[in-house]
Amino acid sequence: MNLSPRTRILLFIMGVFWITLDQETYSLVADLGTELITNIINQFWAEILTTILLHYA
Repeated sequence: MNLSPRTRILLFIMGVFWITLDQETYSLVADLGTELITNIINQFWAEILTTILLHYA
C-alpha cells in the first residue's frame, strides 16, 4: 500500500490521538471503579460498626 508522506503523517497523528484518548478513558474508568469499590467497602464497614455499637449500647 503506497501512501503519500502527507497521508502517513495524518494517520500517525490520528493514531497518537486515539492512543491518548484510550489511555485517558481507561484511567477514568479505573478511577471510577476504585471510587465505587471504596464507597461500597466504607458503607459495609459503617453498617457493621453501627450494628455492633447499637447491639452493645
